[in-house]
Amino acid sequence: MRIAEYYPDTRNKTTMLSVSNVKRKIKSIKNIRQITRAMMLVAAAKMKKAELSIRSARPYAQSMEQILSSVAMRAGKDVHPLLTPREIQGQLVIMVTSQRGLCGGFNANITKNTLNFLMQQTIPTTLICIGQKGMLYFKHMKWEIAANHSMPDKITYNGCEDIAKEIIELYLSHRFDRVYISYNEFNSVFQHCPTIKQLIPIEPTPAPASRSITDYVYEPSINIALEQLLAQDIVIQIQRVLLESAAAEHSARMVAMESATKSAGEMIDALSLSYNRARQAGITREISEIVGAAEALEG
Repeated sequence: MRIAEYYPDTRNKTTMLSVSNVKRKIKSIKNIRQITRAMMLVAAAKMKKAELSIRSARPYAQSMEQILSSVAMRAGKDVHPLLTPREIQGQLVIMVTSQRGLCGGFNANITKNTLNFLMQQTIPTTLICIGQKGMLYFKHMKWEIAANHSMPDKITYNGCEDIAKEIIELYLSHRFDRVYISYNEFNSVFQHCPTIKQLIPIEPTPAPASRSITDYVYEPSINIALEQLLAQDIVIQIQRVLLESAAAEHSARMVAMESATKSAGEMIDALSLSYNRARQAGITREISEIVGAAEALEG
């Protein structure tokens, strides 16, 4: 529509610019909708993969806890420092957030829950952050951060083992006397529960009273077997937490992008209606002016 070329008054210029701007906005929002839809589909695929990994990891972690409880019960809690509670002079909290944003309230929920926990502590508490978003938040809060790790795209046993070794070394060197881990537990696509649990000292799950006790022969010794199981249990627990957090992150991003895609569609519909109304008004005004000019010439 080029009304202003023939009738260069203010009203027609405004109409032309308005129609042009609305059209440009519609095109821009359509491009954004394509991006958010693609991100939604990618997040859905990643969430499905992470959910399958969790289903495999949970039974393994539970079996590991049962084996560890059995061995610890026979060896006794005092045989290894990872099992023995001690006077608490310093604490460590490992917080797991995402590396990237655009995942709704995923990071806000975990950082808020962690901050509330930290504010309730009367003992000096330090952070280790896994994920950039949590690190940036607590860096802004000027909280002491002992270390920062990127949230890996691919969660592997070896990667979790490196983190576990770092934490065990900090505990055994008496820098910290208790270690917690804070993360979003994945329950379903729409439900993620901010969770904080104790990681070290390890508290073996008591065996049911009805369960029969079987004697085993441990080679080379029960103490060596227990030491290896304790280290492996911490790795498995960290891996499980990262998998839970990854699934919660992907599901939160999928829901957020689905909502953004829906909102973009609603905006496009509203702008299309405005565009059609403005275009119709411009055409009507143009016809009226032509008819008026013709009548003036005839008169």
